[in-house]
Amino acid sequence: MSLLNEVEEVIDHGPKIPMTGKVLVDDTVLFELLDRIRAAMPEEITNAKWVLKERQRILDEAQVEAQKLMDLGKTYVDKKAVENEVVKQAQIYGEDIVRQAHAFASDVKVGSVQYADEMLQHVEQSMCDTLQSLRKNREELKGLAKEDRERTSKPEKEKSE
Repeated sequence: MSLLNEVEEVIDHGPKIPMTGKVLVDDTVLFELLDRIRAAMPEEITNAKWVLKERQRILDEAQVEAQKLMDLGKTYVDKKAVENEVVKQAQIYGEDIVRQAHAFASDVKVGSVQYADEMLQHVEQSMCDTLQSLRKNREELKGLAKEDRERTSKPEKEKSE
């Protein structure tokens, strides 16, 4: 910057050509300043190039890191989505098993009630048959007892007559 300021001073202090607005400068002084500027510039340009290169390297690293993080995040989201889907399927499967168990329990209950009713009907029929048989046997016994009385009464009647 100081060299550029010196160039500016040479131009400002140089004699002016009247009516043209132009300035006369000593070309040797100006060339000497330009050479000094060139000598100083390569170091600055090299530094600027290095800064640009370093900036690009940092940006590239940041891009690679960002891509890694995005890939990691996508993998995590995919894993959670799969886990969530597995959980949903397991819940649906569990609910289906519960429904089937309730249906089976209901069928077993209905079947056991029907079976018990059939068994009770069979027992009732057997008891009715047994009761009828008992009544018939009692009637037969009564009939036998009556015949016996009659038979035993006839000889007494005959004896009494």
